[in-house]
Amino acid sequence: MGSLILFRGQKPQLTPEQKARLAALDDREIDLSDIPDLRDDQIGKYKRLRDKPNLWKKVRVKVLDD
Repeated sequence: MGSLILFRGQKPQLTPEQKARLAALDDREIDLSDIPDLRDDQIGKYKRLRDKPNLWKKVRVKVLDD
């Protein structure tokens, strides 16, 4: 299976067949066994990037043609 990169606000394009399969899927049918359990102390050390100040900085670049 290939990679899918979505940016905030984007949604994947699904075919009508995929939408029907997703609508018919029950939450209990989703296999979560390959996801490791995280303890509270492990989760606590992570910080959401949107909470980090100055994550993005403006940069001015001048390109010279030699």
